Amino acid sequence: MANEDQPKKNQYVQLVRGCPFPGAAWFKKEILEEIMDFVPNPGDIIISSYPKTGTTWLQYIVLQIISKGNLFPAWEDMDKICPYLEMVGISGLEPLKPPRMCMHHIPYNLVQKNENAKVLYIYRRPEDTLVSYYHFLKGLREDKMDFDLFFENFLSGNIGYGRYFEHIMSYLDHKDDDNLLLISYEKLHANRKEEILRIAKFLGEEYARSISENESILNSIIEKTSFNHMKSNLSASIPMISKEDKCAGLKPKKIDFFRKGTVGDGKNLLSPEQMKHLKDIASKSMRGTGIFEDWESG
Repeated sequence: MANEDQPKKNQYVQLVRGCPFPGAAWFKKEILEEIMDFVPNPGDIIISSYPKTGTTWLQYIVLQIISKGNLFPAWEDMDKICPYLEMVGISGLEPLKPPRMCMHHIPYNLVQKNENAKVLYIYRRPEDTLVSYYHFLKGLREDKMDFDLFFENFLSGNIGYGRYFEHIMSYLDHKDDDNLLLISYEKLHANRKEEILRIAKFLGEEYARSISENESILNSIIEKTSFNHMKSNLSASIPMISKEDKCAGLKPKKIDFFRKGTVGDGKNLLSPEQMKHLKDIASKSMRGTGIFEDWESG
C-alpha cells in the first residue's frame, strides 16, 4: 500500500542524480549531468541561486560592475554573455573570454568546485520566493495551477530544484569559503550602494576601486539595476521547443521576470495557517544561522 504521507508525483519534475529539476523539454538530462560534472576555470564568475530569489538582478549588477557600467545586454543576448547553464549547457561558456560568467540553480553539493573561481549566491525570504516562483510558473504553464498544491510541493521539495531551505543550507555551510559570497535579497534591496560595493570588492579590488573612485559609474550602476529601469527595459521569452509544443501550435511565451520586486509582499497571498507552517519549517531548518533571525526581524 502506498504511503499517503509521500508527496504525489509531480509531472513537472524530473530527478537527475537525486535532485529534482524542472521537467520542461528544454531541461535535458544529458546537459544537467554535464553541468554537474563541469569544473570551472580559475577566474570564472558563477552566479547561483534558488529560482526567483533575485538571480537576474544579480546578473546585471555583476555585468555592470565588471564592465564599469557599460554592459546592459538585451534579455535575448544574456546567454551569449552569462549563460544559464541548465538551458544552454557548457558549450555556452566556450566562446567567452575571461572573466567568464555563468549562472545556475543547482545546490552546492551537486556541482564541482574550483577554489580560484568566484561564486555568488543570492537568497530571499521564503514567502516572497514561494509566491514569486508560483507566479512565474503560472505564467509559463498552459494548465491552471493550484496555489495550495504548489505551497505543499514547495515545502516538501517536490518541485524544480528541490526544497528551498536545504538549497540555502548547501551554500550557507560554506559561508566562510574565500571564493563564496552570500547575498541577501533584502539587504541588497535596502542598501544598494553598500551591497554593490561589497560585491565589487569580492569580485576584485580593481573593480571596487574603479567604481568607488568614480561616483558617476557607481550612480549609473545603481540606476541601471533599479527595479523600474530593468522592468522597463528588459523582457524575456521562454522557447517552446518540444515536438509536443510544436504540434500544439505553441509559440515562445513572454515571461515577466520583474513582477513587483518588493520585500514582504509574499505573505499577502498566503493564509495565516500557511504563513505559520512556512515559518515553523524555516525555524526548524535554519534557526541559529543568522539568516532566519534576519527574516524574523525584517
